[in-house]
Amino acid sequence: MNVIGLSTLLKTSSYWSRLIAVRWQLLFSLLVFWGVSVWLKSEYGQDDSNLWLVMKLFLQLIQWTLVGILSISIISALATWLYFKNGVKNNSFSVQVKFGDGQKAEAGLVPLQIQILGSVLRPLLGTIRGQLIFSGSKFSEVVILDGNIPKPRHWWRSGIHGNGSSYLHDRGVYDIDKVLISFYDMLGLVSLPCRISISQQLYTLPLAKKEQPIKADPSATEEQKHRIEIPKRVEGEHVNYKEFETGDNIHRIVWKIYAKSGQLVVRIPEIKDPYASHLYLYTSFYAGAELTEGLFEKELLNVYKDQVRNLFESLKTNHTEVRMPLDQEIPKLSGVAETKNELFQIAAASWQNQYPPSLFIDPKKAAFVCLPSLISVSELEAVIKKLPLTIPIVVLKLSEAIPSPFLFKLKDVFFKPDENPADKLKQPWLFSSLRKNLVSKEKEMDSMLKKRGAGWLMSSIQFEK
Repeated sequence: MNVIGLSTLLKTSSYWSRLIAVRWQLLFSLLVFWGVSVWLKSEYGQDDSNLWLVMKLFLQLIQWTLVGILSISIISALATWLYFKNGVKNNSFSVQVKFGDGQKAEAGLVPLQIQILGSVLRPLLGTIRGQLIFSGSKFSEVVILDGNIPKPRHWWRSGIHGNGSSYLHDRGVYDIDKVLISFYDMLGLVSLPCRISISQQLYTLPLAKKEQPIKADPSATEEQKHRIEIPKRVEGEHVNYKEFETGDNIHRIVWKIYAKSGQLVVRIPEIKDPYASHLYLYTSFYAGAELTEGLFEKELLNVYKDQVRNLFESLKTNHTEVRMPLDQEIPKLSGVAETKNELFQIAAASWQNQYPPSLFIDPKKAAFVCLPSLISVSELEAVIKKLPLTIPIVVLKLSEAIPSPFLFKLKDVFFKPDENPADKLKQPWLFSSLRKNLVSKEKEMDSMLKKRGAGWLMSSIQFEK
Protein backbone atom coordinates (compact mmCIF):
# COMPACT_ATOMS: atom_id res chain seq x y z
CA MET A 1 0.00 0.00 0.00
CA ASN A 2 1.34 3.42 -0.96
CA VAL A 3 1.67 5.92 1.88
CA ILE A 4 1.37 9.61 1.07
CA GLY A 5 3.59 11.80 3.22
CA LEU A 6 2.45 15.09 4.72
CA SER A 7 4.89 17.14 2.61
CA THR A 8 3.68 15.45 -0.57
CA LEU A 9 0.05 16.08 0.39
CA LEU A 10 0.72 19.76 1.09
CA LYS A 11 2.63 20.17 -2.16
CA THR A 12 -0.18 18.53 -4.15
CA SER A 13 -2.83 20.62 -2.39
CA SER A 14 -0.88 23.82 -3.06
CA TYR A 15 -0.57 22.91 -6.74
CA TRP A 16 -4.26 22.21 -7.34
CA SER A 17 -5.42 25.16 -5.22
CA ARG A 18 -3.85 27.50 -7.77
CA LEU A 19 -5.94 25.94 -10.54
CA ILE A 20 -9.29 26.52 -8.78
CA ALA A 21 -11.20 29.45 -10.26
CA VAL A 22 -13.07 30.45 -7.09
CA ARG A 23 -10.86 32.16 -4.53
CA TRP A 24 -11.43 32.21 -0.79
CA GLN A 25 -12.25 35.93 -0.92
CA LEU A 26 -15.48 35.19 -2.83
CA LEU A 27 -16.53 32.50 -0.37
CA PHE A 28 -15.70 34.75 2.57
CA SER A 29 -17.71 37.65 1.10
CA LEU A 30 -20.76 35.48 0.51
CA LEU A 31 -20.49 34.03 4.01
CA VAL A 32 -20.28 37.50 5.61
CA PHE A 33 -23.23 38.79 3.57
CA TRP A 34 -25.33 35.78 4.53
CA GLY A 35 -24.38 36.11 8.21
CA VAL A 36 -25.25 39.80 8.30
CA SER A 37 -28.60 39.12 6.60
CA VAL A 38 -29.50 36.39 9.09
CA TRP A 39 -28.53 38.60 12.04
CA LEU A 40 -30.54 41.59 10.80
CA LYS A 41 -33.59 39.41 10.17
CA SER A 42 -33.39 37.87 13.64
CA GLU A 43 -33.06 41.27 15.31
CA TYR A 44 -35.51 43.36 13.28
CA GLY A 45 -37.54 40.84 11.30
CA GLN A 46 -40.96 41.48 12.94
CA ASP A 47 -43.78 42.01 10.42
CA ASP A 48 -45.16 45.06 12.25
CA SER A 49 -41.79 46.80 12.48
CA ASN A 50 -41.48 49.90 10.29
CA LEU A 51 -37.73 49.89 10.92
CA TRP A 52 -37.46 46.40 9.51
CA LEU A 53 -39.44 47.37 6.37
CA VAL A 54 -36.97 50.20 5.72
CA MET A 55 -33.95 48.02 6.48
CA LYS A 56 -35.34 45.22 4.31
CA LEU A 57 -35.73 47.57 1.37
CA PHE A 58 -32.25 48.99 1.96
CA LEU A 59 -30.84 45.45 2.24
CA GLN A 60 -32.42 44.46 -1.04
CA LEU A 61 -30.94 47.55 -2.70
CA ILE A 62 -27.47 46.64 -1.40
CA GLN A 63 -28.00 43.03 -2.41
CA TRP A 64 -28.83 43.81 -6.04
CA THR A 65 -26.06 46.40 -6.21
CA LEU A 66 -23.52 43.82 -5.04
CA VAL A 67 -24.93 41.20 -7.39
CA GLY A 68 -24.57 43.63 -10.28
CA ILE A 69 -20.99 44.55 -9.40
CA LEU A 70 -20.03 40.92 -8.87
CA SER A 71 -21.68 39.91 -12.14
CA ILE A 72 -19.86 42.59 -14.14
CA SER A 73 -16.56 41.72 -12.46
CA ILE A 74 -16.82 37.95 -12.93
CA ILE A 75 -18.37 38.04 -16.43
CA SER A 76 -15.61 40.39 -17.61
CA ALA A 77 -12.92 38.02 -16.32
CA LEU A 78 -14.74 34.99 -17.72
CA ALA A 79 -15.18 36.56 -21.19
CA THR A 80 -11.51 37.59 -21.52
CA TRP A 81 -10.39 34.20 -20.21
CA LEU A 82 -12.52 32.29 -22.74
CA TYR A 83 -11.22 34.58 -25.50
CA PHE A 84 -7.64 33.85 -24.44
CA LYS A 85 -8.24 30.09 -24.18
CA ASN A 86 -9.69 30.05 -27.70
CA GLY A 87 -6.75 32.10 -28.99
CA VAL A 88 -4.24 29.70 -27.42
CA LYS A 89 -6.08 26.79 -29.02
CA ASN A 90 -5.91 28.49 -32.44
CA ASN A 91 -2.28 29.60 -31.94
CA SER A 92 -3.29 33.27 -32.01
CA PHE A 93 -1.21 33.97 -28.89
CA SER A 94 2.35 33.08 -28.05
CA VAL A 95 3.86 33.15 -24.57
CA GLN A 96 7.55 33.93 -24.19
CA VAL A 97 9.60 33.62 -21.01
CA LYS A 98 13.02 34.99 -20.13
CA PHE A 99 14.31 33.61 -16.85
CA GLY A 100 17.73 34.80 -15.74
CA ASP A 101 19.81 35.23 -18.87
CA GLY A 102 17.86 32.42 -20.53
CA GLN A 103 20.33 29.75 -19.43
CA LYS A 104 21.84 30.45 -16.02
CA ALA A 105 21.57 32.73 -13.02
CA GLU A 106 23.08 33.20 -9.59
CA ALA A 107 21.13 31.42 -6.86
CA GLY A 108 18.78 33.84 -5.11
CA LEU A 109 16.51 36.42 -6.73
CA VAL A 110 16.37 35.60 -10.44
CA PRO A 111 14.85 38.17 -12.83
CA LEU A 112 11.77 36.89 -14.64
CA GLN A 113 10.00 38.35 -17.66
CA ILE A 114 6.79 36.95 -19.15
CA GLN A 115 5.16 38.35 -22.26
CA ILE A 116 2.12 37.40 -24.32
CA LEU A 117 2.18 38.35 -27.99
CA GLY A 118 -1.21 38.88 -29.61
CA SER A 119 -4.34 40.96 -29.11
CA VAL A 120 -4.97 39.73 -25.59
CA LEU A 121 -7.69 41.47 -23.54
CA ARG A 122 -7.51 42.28 -19.85
CA PRO A 123 -10.56 41.92 -17.59
CA LEU A 124 -12.37 45.16 -16.79
CA LEU A 125 -10.25 46.79 -14.06
CA GLY A 126 -8.75 43.35 -13.49
CA THR A 127 -5.29 41.90 -14.02
CA ILE A 128 -3.53 39.12 -15.88
CA ARG A 129 -0.84 37.32 -13.91
CA GLY A 130 1.71 34.73 -14.88
CA GLN A 131 3.99 32.32 -13.08
CA LEU A 132 6.18 29.37 -14.02
CA ILE A 133 5.48 25.76 -13.11
CA PHE A 134 8.65 23.72 -12.52
CA SER A 135 8.92 19.96 -12.58
CA GLY A 136 7.79 18.58 -9.25
CA SER A 137 4.77 20.90 -9.14
CA LYS A 138 6.74 23.89 -7.85
CA PHE A 139 5.79 27.46 -8.69
CA SER A 140 7.74 30.64 -9.26
CA GLU A 141 6.67 33.99 -7.87
CA VAL A 142 3.69 35.71 -9.51
CA VAL A 143 4.38 38.33 -12.20
CA ILE A 144 1.64 40.88 -13.03
CA LEU A 145 1.46 41.48 -16.78
CA ASP A 146 0.75 45.20 -16.49
CA GLY A 147 2.93 46.50 -19.32
CA ASN A 148 1.94 46.98 -22.96
CA ILE A 149 4.15 46.07 -25.92
CA PRO A 150 3.62 48.86 -28.46
CA LYS A 151 3.10 48.04 -32.11
CA PRO A 152 4.94 50.40 -34.50
CA ARG A 153 2.62 52.81 -36.35
CA HIS A 154 -0.48 51.33 -34.71
CA TRP A 155 -2.62 52.55 -31.83
CA TRP A 156 -3.26 48.99 -30.64
CA ARG A 157 -0.63 47.08 -28.69
CA SER A 158 1.07 43.93 -30.04
CA GLY A 159 1.04 42.21 -26.65
CA ILE A 160 1.48 42.56 -22.90
CA HIS A 161 4.37 41.81 -20.60
CA GLY A 162 5.39 41.83 -16.98
CA ASN A 163 8.71 41.95 -15.12
CA GLY A 164 9.48 40.55 -11.72
CA SER A 165 11.76 38.11 -9.95
CA SER A 166 11.56 34.70 -8.33
CA TYR A 167 13.67 33.35 -5.49
CA LEU A 168 15.52 30.13 -6.36
CA HIS A 169 17.38 28.90 -3.31
CA ASP A 170 18.68 25.48 -4.37
CA ARG A 171 21.74 25.39 -6.62
CA GLY A 172 21.02 23.12 -9.57
CA VAL A 173 18.97 22.61 -12.72
CA TYR A 174 15.36 23.80 -12.89
CA ASP A 175 13.07 22.36 -15.58
CA ILE A 176 10.22 24.66 -16.60
CA ASP A 177 7.23 22.58 -17.72
CA LYS A 178 4.42 25.12 -18.06
CA VAL A 179 3.43 28.75 -17.74
CA LEU A 180 0.31 29.46 -15.70
CA ILE A 181 -1.62 32.50 -16.97
CA SER A 182 -4.40 33.58 -14.58
CA PHE A 183 -7.18 36.11 -15.18
CA TYR A 184 -8.25 38.00 -12.03
CA ASP A 185 -11.42 40.05 -11.85
CA MET A 186 -11.37 43.58 -10.49
CA LEU A 187 -12.44 42.45 -7.01
CA GLY A 188 -9.97 39.58 -6.88
CA LEU A 189 -12.73 37.08 -6.21
CA VAL A 190 -11.98 34.63 -9.03
CA SER A 191 -8.78 33.44 -10.65
CA LEU A 192 -9.33 31.73 -14.01
CA PRO A 193 -6.22 29.68 -14.92
CA CYS A 194 -4.79 28.63 -18.27
CA ARG A 195 -1.75 26.35 -18.41
CA ILE A 196 0.51 26.61 -21.45
CA SER A 197 3.21 24.01 -22.06
CA ILE A 198 6.74 25.30 -22.46
CA SER A 199 10.10 23.54 -22.43
CA GLN A 200 12.95 25.49 -20.88
CA GLN A 201 15.81 24.84 -18.49
CA LEU A 202 17.76 27.07 -16.18
CA TYR A 203 20.62 26.26 -13.84
CA THR A 204 21.47 28.34 -10.80
CA LEU A 205 25.12 28.84 -9.94
CA PRO A 206 26.49 28.47 -6.42
CA LEU A 207 27.02 31.78 -4.66
CA ALA A 208 30.30 33.47 -5.53
CA LYS A 209 32.58 34.46 -2.68
CA LYS A 210 35.71 36.56 -2.50
CA GLU A 211 38.52 34.85 -4.38
CA GLN A 212 41.75 34.23 -2.54
CA PRO A 213 45.01 32.81 -3.88
CA ILE A 214 45.61 29.18 -2.98
CA LYS A 215 49.01 27.65 -3.63
CA ALA A 216 48.85 24.46 -5.68
CA ASP A 217 51.17 22.92 -8.29
CA PRO A 218 50.04 21.65 -11.71
CA SER A 219 49.96 17.87 -11.93
CA ALA A 220 49.56 16.87 -15.59
CA THR A 221 50.24 18.09 -19.10
CA GLU A 222 49.40 17.44 -22.74
CA GLU A 223 52.08 19.63 -24.27
CA GLN A 224 55.52 19.93 -22.70
CA LYS A 225 55.75 23.71 -22.47
CA HIS A 226 55.51 24.68 -18.81
CA ARG A 227 58.27 23.50 -16.48
CA ILE A 228 57.55 22.98 -12.78
CA GLU A 229 59.76 23.07 -9.71
CA ILE A 230 59.10 19.50 -8.51
CA PRO A 231 59.01 16.90 -11.33
CA LYS A 232 55.94 14.64 -11.25
CA ARG A 233 56.25 10.85 -11.37
CA VAL A 234 54.63 9.73 -14.64
CA GLU A 235 55.94 6.18 -14.99
CA GLY A 236 57.57 3.60 -12.81
CA GLU A 237 56.39 2.31 -9.44
CA HIS A 238 57.59 -0.41 -7.15
CA VAL A 239 54.64 -2.53 -8.22
CA ASN A 240 55.23 -2.12 -11.98
CA TYR A 241 57.35 -4.78 -13.70
CA LYS A 242 58.21 -5.97 -17.18
CA GLU A 243 59.78 -9.09 -18.65
CA PHE A 244 63.59 -9.30 -18.57
CA GLU A 245 65.19 -8.29 -21.88
CA THR A 246 68.74 -8.16 -23.16
CA GLY A 247 70.40 -5.05 -21.84
CA ASP A 248 68.31 -4.76 -18.67
CA ASN A 249 70.13 -4.26 -15.39
CA ILE A 250 70.31 -7.63 -13.60
CA HIS A 251 70.16 -5.83 -10.26
CA ARG A 252 66.51 -4.97 -11.03
CA ILE A 253 65.48 -8.66 -11.36
CA VAL A 254 62.75 -9.56 -8.86
CA TRP A 255 63.98 -12.90 -7.55
CA LYS A 256 60.87 -13.53 -5.44
CA ILE A 257 58.73 -13.68 -8.55
CA TYR A 258 61.30 -15.88 -10.30
CA ALA A 259 61.25 -18.29 -7.35
CA LYS A 260 57.45 -18.60 -7.51
CA SER A 261 56.80 -18.64 -11.26
CA GLY A 262 60.18 -19.17 -12.89
CA GLN A 263 59.71 -15.97 -14.90
CA LEU A 264 62.39 -13.32 -15.05
CA VAL A 265 60.96 -9.84 -14.53
CA VAL A 266 62.61 -6.52 -13.68
CA ARG A 267 61.37 -3.41 -11.98
CA ILE A 268 60.55 -0.48 -14.30
CA PRO A 269 62.90 2.41 -13.55
CA GLU A 270 61.17 5.51 -12.28
CA ILE A 271 60.73 8.35 -14.79
CA LYS A 272 59.90 11.90 -13.77
CA ASP A 273 58.48 14.56 -16.06
CA PRO A 274 59.48 18.17 -15.33
CA TYR A 275 56.53 19.53 -17.33
CA ALA A 276 52.96 20.09 -16.14
CA SER A 277 50.28 22.63 -17.09
CA HIS A 278 46.97 21.26 -15.80
CA LEU A 279 45.84 21.32 -12.21
CA TYR A 280 43.40 18.52 -11.41
CA LEU A 281 40.93 19.36 -8.66
CA TYR A 282 39.23 16.22 -7.38
CA THR A 283 35.95 17.10 -5.69
CA SER A 284 33.84 14.27 -4.34
CA PHE A 285 30.07 14.37 -3.82
CA TYR A 286 30.08 11.00 -2.07
CA ALA A 287 27.77 10.86 0.94
CA GLY A 288 27.81 7.12 1.62
CA ALA A 289 25.34 5.76 4.14
CA GLU A 290 24.19 9.28 5.07
CA LEU A 291 22.60 9.74 1.64
CA THR A 292 18.92 10.74 1.73
CA GLU A 293 16.80 13.35 -0.02
CA GLY A 294 15.74 15.33 3.03
CA LEU A 295 15.76 19.10 3.56
CA PHE A 296 18.98 18.93 5.59
CA GLU A 297 20.84 17.09 2.84
CA LYS A 298 19.65 19.59 0.22
CA GLU A 299 20.89 22.54 2.25
CA LEU A 300 24.23 20.83 2.97
CA LEU A 301 24.58 20.28 -0.79
CA ASN A 302 23.92 23.99 -1.45
CA VAL A 303 26.60 25.06 1.02
CA TYR A 304 29.05 22.46 -0.28
CA LYS A 305 28.57 23.69 -3.86
CA ASP A 306 29.23 27.28 -2.77
CA GLN A 307 32.52 26.25 -1.17
CA VAL A 308 33.55 24.12 -4.16
CA ARG A 309 32.97 27.04 -6.51
CA ASN A 310 35.02 29.26 -4.21
CA LEU A 311 37.84 26.70 -4.21
CA PHE A 312 37.72 26.25 -7.99
CA GLU A 313 37.86 29.97 -8.77
CA SER A 314 40.55 30.58 -6.14
CA LEU A 315 42.75 27.89 -7.68
CA LYS A 316 42.36 29.60 -11.06
CA THR A 317 44.20 32.62 -9.65
CA ASN A 318 47.41 30.56 -10.10
CA HIS A 319 47.04 31.23 -13.86
CA THR A 320 46.80 27.48 -14.38
CA GLU A 321 44.11 25.55 -16.18
CA VAL A 322 41.99 23.84 -13.53
CA ARG A 323 40.23 20.61 -14.48
CA MET A 324 37.55 18.84 -12.44
CA PRO A 325 36.98 15.11 -13.05
CA LEU A 326 33.40 14.03 -12.33
CA ASP A 327 32.34 11.33 -9.89
CA GLN A 328 28.85 11.14 -11.42
CA GLU A 329 27.06 11.51 -14.71
CA ILE A 330 25.88 15.09 -15.20
CA PRO A 331 22.79 15.59 -17.39
CA LYS A 332 23.45 17.62 -20.51
CA LEU A 333 21.80 21.01 -20.76
CA SER A 334 20.98 22.53 -24.12
CA GLY A 335 23.15 25.51 -24.90
CA VAL A 336 25.92 24.64 -22.43
CA ALA A 337 29.26 24.06 -24.12
CA GLU A 338 30.89 20.66 -23.79
CA THR A 339 34.09 22.28 -22.53
CA LYS A 340 34.76 25.05 -20.03
CA ASN A 341 31.57 24.24 -18.13
CA GLU A 342 32.97 23.43 -14.71
CA LEU A 343 30.57 25.81 -12.96
CA PHE A 344 27.63 24.00 -14.55
CA GLN A 345 29.09 20.67 -13.41
CA ILE A 346 29.28 21.98 -9.85
CA ALA A 347 25.73 23.38 -9.97
CA ALA A 348 24.19 20.20 -11.46
CA ALA A 349 25.99 17.73 -9.19
CA SER A 350 24.16 15.88 -6.41
CA TRP A 351 25.03 13.58 -3.52
CA GLN A 352 25.86 10.05 -4.67
CA ASN A 353 26.73 6.78 -2.95
CA GLN A 354 28.10 4.71 -5.84
CA TYR A 355 31.64 6.03 -6.36
CA PRO A 356 33.71 6.56 -3.17
CA PRO A 357 36.62 9.01 -3.34
CA SER A 358 39.20 6.28 -2.63
CA LEU A 359 38.32 4.80 -6.05
CA PHE A 360 37.57 8.08 -7.79
CA ILE A 361 40.80 9.99 -7.09
CA ASP A 362 43.79 9.29 -9.34
CA PRO A 363 46.95 9.92 -7.27
CA LYS A 364 49.05 10.40 -10.42
CA LYS A 365 46.94 13.38 -11.53
CA ALA A 366 45.51 14.86 -8.35
CA ALA A 367 46.83 18.26 -7.31
CA PHE A 368 44.08 19.22 -4.85
CA VAL A 369 41.35 17.18 -3.17
CA CYS A 370 38.10 18.42 -1.62
CA LEU A 371 35.80 16.11 0.36
CA PRO A 372 32.57 16.54 2.37
CA SER A 373 32.54 15.49 6.00
CA LEU A 374 29.59 13.20 5.13
CA ILE A 375 32.09 10.50 4.13
CA SER A 376 33.09 7.91 6.68
CA VAL A 377 36.30 8.14 8.71
CA SER A 378 37.54 4.91 7.14
CA GLU A 379 37.02 6.37 3.67
CA LEU A 380 39.06 9.45 4.55
CA GLU A 381 41.78 7.19 5.94
CA ALA A 382 41.86 5.25 2.65
CA VAL A 383 42.21 8.51 0.68
CA ILE A 384 45.06 9.72 2.93
CA LYS A 385 46.96 6.45 2.47
CA LYS A 386 46.48 6.61 -1.29
CA LEU A 387 47.70 10.19 -1.85
CA PRO A 388 51.24 11.54 -1.53
CA LEU A 389 51.83 13.86 1.42
CA THR A 390 52.37 16.84 -0.91
CA ILE A 391 48.79 16.84 -2.21
CA PRO A 392 46.50 19.13 -0.14
CA ILE A 393 43.27 17.64 1.20
CA VAL A 394 40.38 19.81 2.39
CA VAL A 395 37.41 18.32 4.23
CA LEU A 396 34.49 20.73 4.45
CA LYS A 397 32.93 20.79 7.91
CA LEU A 398 29.22 20.43 7.12
CA SER A 399 28.08 20.27 10.76
CA GLU A 400 28.30 24.09 10.74
CA ALA A 401 26.77 24.54 7.28
CA ILE A 402 23.41 25.48 8.83
CA PRO A 403 24.03 28.23 11.42
CA SER A 404 22.87 28.00 15.00
CA PRO A 405 19.54 29.70 15.81
CA PHE A 406 21.31 31.43 18.71
CA LEU A 407 23.83 33.14 16.41
CA PHE A 408 23.36 36.89 16.88
CA LYS A 409 24.90 39.88 15.14
CA LEU A 410 24.83 43.45 16.38
CA LYS A 411 23.52 44.82 13.09
CA ASP A 412 20.39 42.65 13.48
CA VAL A 413 19.27 45.06 16.21
CA PHE A 414 19.02 47.92 13.72
CA PHE A 415 18.45 46.12 10.43
CA LYS A 416 16.13 43.23 9.73
CA PRO A 417 18.19 40.39 8.21
CA ASP A 418 17.21 39.08 4.79
CA GLU A 419 14.91 36.08 4.93
CA ASN A 420 16.42 32.82 3.80
CA PRO A 421 14.57 29.52 3.20
CA ALA A 422 17.28 27.80 5.25
CA ASP A 423 16.37 29.83 8.38
CA LYS A 424 13.53 27.45 9.22
CA LEU A 425 16.08 24.60 9.37
CA LYS A 426 18.25 26.19 12.08
CA GLN A 427 16.44 24.92 15.13
CA PRO A 428 15.65 21.38 13.82
CA TRP A 429 19.27 21.06 12.64
CA LEU A 430 20.58 21.82 16.12
CA PHE A 431 18.92 18.68 17.50
CA SER A 432 19.14 16.42 14.43
CA SER A 433 20.87 13.05 14.57
CA LEU A 434 22.72 13.81 11.32
CA ARG A 435 24.44 16.80 12.89
CA LYS A 436 25.45 14.77 15.95
CA ASN A 437 26.99 12.09 13.72
CA LEU A 438 28.86 14.74 11.73
CA VAL A 439 30.27 16.38 14.85
CA SER A 440 31.52 13.01 16.11
CA LYS A 441 33.16 12.12 12.78
CA GLU A 442 34.69 15.55 12.28
CA LYS A 443 36.64 15.27 15.55
CA GLU A 444 38.33 12.09 14.31
CA MET A 445 38.90 13.59 10.85
CA ASP A 446 40.51 16.70 12.29
CA SER A 447 42.96 14.59 14.27
CA MET A 448 43.86 12.52 11.18
CA LEU A 449 44.38 15.57 8.97
CA LYS A 450 46.57 17.34 11.53
CA LYS A 451 48.83 14.30 11.74
CA ARG A 452 49.12 14.18 7.95
CA GLY A 453 50.19 17.82 7.57
CA ALA A 454 48.76 19.01 4.23
CA GLY A 455 45.16 18.52 5.31
CA TRP A 456 42.49 20.78 6.77
CA LEU A 457 39.02 20.48 8.23
CA MET A 458 37.26 23.83 7.75
CA SER A 459 33.79 25.31 7.51
CA SER A 460 34.73 27.55 4.58
CA ILE A 461 37.64 27.77 2.16
CA GLN A 462 39.99 30.17 3.91
CA PHE A 463 43.76 29.90 3.75
CA GLU A 464 46.26 32.19 5.34
CA LYS A 465 48.35 34.16 2.92
